[in-house]
Amino acid sequence: MKFGITFWPARRKIIVPLAKKADETGFESVWMGEHVVFPSRIETQYPYRDVDAPLSTTPLYDPIVTFGYLAAVTRRVKLGTSVYVLPLRHPLNVARMLVTLDALSEGRFLFGVGVGWLREELEALGVEYAGRGRRTEEMVTILKRAWSEPRFAHSGEFFRFPEIGFEPKPVHGSIPILFGGEADAALRRAARFGDGWIGVHMPPERVPAILDKLRRLRADSELAAQPLEITVACEGAVPTRALVERYAEVGVHRLLIEQHLFATPDRRVEGAADNIERFANDVIAHQS
Repeated sequence: MKFGITFWPARRKIIVPLAKKADETGFESVWMGEHVVFPSRIETQYPYRDVDAPLSTTPLYDPIVTFGYLAAVTRRVKLGTSVYVLPLRHPLNVARMLVTLDALSEGRFLFGVGVGWLREELEALGVEYAGRGRRTEEMVTILKRAWSEPRFAHSGEFFRFPEIGFEPKPVHGSIPILFGGEADAALRRAARFGDGWIGVHMPPERVPAILDKLRRLRADSELAAQPLEITVACEGAVPTRALVERYAEVGVHRLLIEQHLFATPDRRVEGAADNIERFANDVIAHQS
């Protein structure tokens, strides 16, 4: 089992020291959620649990810029998005930003993507909500070509451009792409295009049914021979060794723990850092 810490919302005084602590204590990765804006009026319901709409005053930090900084102050921990709202951008801009981060981090970046649940955010940036899934799939195709082909042109439903060159290529030949989402369309997307899948706020009892779907869909895809890495974010409390074992038994490869679960009543960074180190000693150190 691999372990990651997720930061949402992220603040510099928290993410920098705790990412360093994760790097020092055996965590495999640190992760950031992502949005560009939260409109003042939101009617879209968050799809994963019953929570209030986010406030438009929520501080938002770009994960790619943040990870560029963290790459310089950490040595081994991987840096992942959970998840990046891909259809809000142009794929060539994304390809350039990510290959830069990949180079600066020496291949430590994991690209978790989603199509976006917040209609009002997509519309604020001029992106059609109904077409966001097809747009995302086309974008992923372009990203993979940019990272693997010396020259290519593209003519699709959403993007068209003449033959271009794209250098450099990723450090390890490609950048892993993990898809979030539990809807049937999201699972099909992960199976057809992904190196992995991300589930959020998910107890181990819910995992097997989703993995059964993913395995069937993967078997019918062009990537059937390639493994699909399963990442799940738990909720409620920092997991015990017994709970970690349950996640492993149902097929989870990486367990994400939200940063706030390590917080102490006084909310001091030092207390959270101590809890992170305690978890590393009590749980991570005992993993085979």
